Amino acid sequence: MAGHHEEHSSHAHGEHSHSDRFYWLVAGVLAVVTALEVGLFIVNEQHLIAKWLEVTLLLILSTIKGAAVVMFFMHLKGDAGIFKFVFLVPLAFATTLLLSFMVLFSEHVGIAG
Repeated sequence: MAGHHEEHSSHAHGEHSHSDRFYWLVAGVLAVVTALEVGLFIVNEQHLIAKWLEVTLLLILSTIKGAAVVMFFMHLKGDAGIFKFVFLVPLAFATTLLLSFMVLFSEHVGIAG
């Protein structure tokens, strides 16, 4: 009976199954990247690096974290190519749009300013 349950469990998860240790390792990497982000923000309160470089580094670190979450915790890594396409194309479009607006309105100070 236990063998049947294990067989069903592994079949239901297909190629998405990883060991608990693997997920803890990914979570550890995500925690380290988050610590780097917080550390970068705290260190740069002294204005040691240019603001544009800080923002660029934070965007890169956030992209790494987001990609890891999507690939491993949302199991996109093992999905069919069409599902990757359906997820990644709108994400790329939204990211491009967001970055374009950030650049376009970077000098805007608002109504009160």
